[in-house]
Amino acid sequence: RILSSNGIDEKLYVNINGHNQYVFIRGKDVNNPIILNLHGGPANPDAFFTYEFAKEIIEEYIYVSWDQRGCGRTYYKNKHIDPKNESTDFGQAIKDVDELVNYLCKRFKKNKVVIMGHSYGSLLGASYVVKYPERVEGYIGIGQSISIKDTQKMNYDEAVNLLIDDKKKTYELEMAYQRLKKCFNLENLMKFQRLTVPCFVANMPKLKQTNQIKLILSSPDLAFNDIRWLVGMLNLKAHYTRNKKLLDYTLSANIYDVGNEYSVPMYFVSGEYDKSCRVDLLKKYYDEIVAPNKKLVIIKACGHSPQIDKPVLFAKEVKKLLQN
Repeated sequence: RILSSNGIDEKLYVNINGHNQYVFIRGKDVNNPIILNLHGGPANPDAFFTYEFAKEIIEEYIYVSWDQRGCGRTYYKNKHIDPKNESTDFGQAIKDVDELVNYLCKRFKKNKVVIMGHSYGSLLGASYVVKYPERVEGYIGIGQSISIKDTQKMNYDEAVNLLIDDKKKTYELEMAYQRLKKCFNLENLMKFQRLTVPCFVANMPKLKQTNQIKLILSSPDLAFNDIRWLVGMLNLKAHYTRNKKLLDYTLSANIYDVGNEYSVPMYFVSGEYDKSCRVDLLKKYYDEIVAPNKKLVIIKACGHSPQIDKPVLFAKEVKKLLQN
């Protein structure tokens, strides 16, 4: 726990556009700059298992985690008024980010915050930066989302080459990809990834893989509703139904539709082996970005979540970026 006299270690519910939403604020000095973390998914809250990274950053920053509308502790707090997540869509998500940014700035007497987004959260974060640049000090995209459709096309091409000597698996992969192209939905994507992921991992001998179940169960911040949400995610059909609007949007989204011109510093941190948000796609987008300052950091031997797999190194890189 944070014991410094000017620090903060607070879990609370903030009324954000009519929903009481779970926010976790940590920092050793409330005068420090604010980093607002936007979790991925959509609907994958991470406040309870980013603690290894968070403890490395709270000396210099106020670090804010948030269970976004329609998921985790926020969902259960508001289930009685919105059980089917009818108010949850991408446009509402942007409005919720802005309302939370306004709350944080007012409470801590700031004009701007740093936006940090992981995966889907990076799509949300970049979109927010374009719409409200005056509220943003800088942006950090972790495993920056570019285009899920383009990513899976590249994953298919790579996996076919890796499986060239296995005709049976190549045929299964081809059939799964054709189903995915015909109907690009969550169910077909998951079936396709069950074939590509083992193929990729087998060819990444140095990949750092954190036992996330152990990390979660060891969390000092884990609560019953966190476990309840995670267990509920195992029921893919129910999870999709509950989060349909956000998931459908994410599956079809393309960062180029957001744009490539930004008026704030744009920083990106990705794992070398990320196949969910591929580094080669990110590098192409990065080269086209126009921004006051930009930098791309690749963390070796990591996959989609370098902040989980190498939290100390990740925190070090974040601090270096923000010192710019």
